[in-house]
Amino acid sequence: MHRALVLALLPLAACASAETAPAVPAYDAIAFEINTWGRPMGSWEVRSDGTVRHDKIEGSVFGAHKVEHRAFKVDGAAYAKLAAIAAALPQPRLKRNDCVERAMDLPYGKLRLTRGGAEEAVDFDVGCRDRPYVAFVGQLQAMDDLVGEWAEQHPANSVEEVGN
Repeated sequence: MHRALVLALLPLAACASAETAPAVPAYDAIAFEINTWGRPMGSWEVRSDGTVRHDKIEGSVFGAHKVEHRAFKVDGAAYAKLAAIAAALPQPRLKRNDCVERAMDLPYGKLRLTRGGAEEAVDFDVGCRDRPYVAFVGQLQAMDDLVGEWAEQHPANSVEEVGN
């Protein structure tokens, strides 16, 4: 009788342990860079272990400016929030070269999604004004804002003075 009860409960125990097992991160790393006229405006990388590298430009990239370098860690919930935004990006990826309505002098950049050693590079152009593309750029902005909020909670590890 006890044996039958134990055997009957085994499938339930397997379901419970599967539900409590930590989820595999969607990406090994998520990285972002934004530029204007060939000059970097900022960049960051967040790894699935919570390690973050963030570079923020203070001032105009066309003149003397500062680059604040930060390195810190975030917890799994913070990383999961960023990964969820990345996972929600449109598929197939929108291509900036397919843009119909585009201003040519606005920032552009690249989002890099790394999974299992393979990297997907997603180019973007803030100047694209096509409706679906504007929503896509909004998702990228939400990612950049999120990582920027994390970075503001940490002092700069170093500040680089750049004179042009």
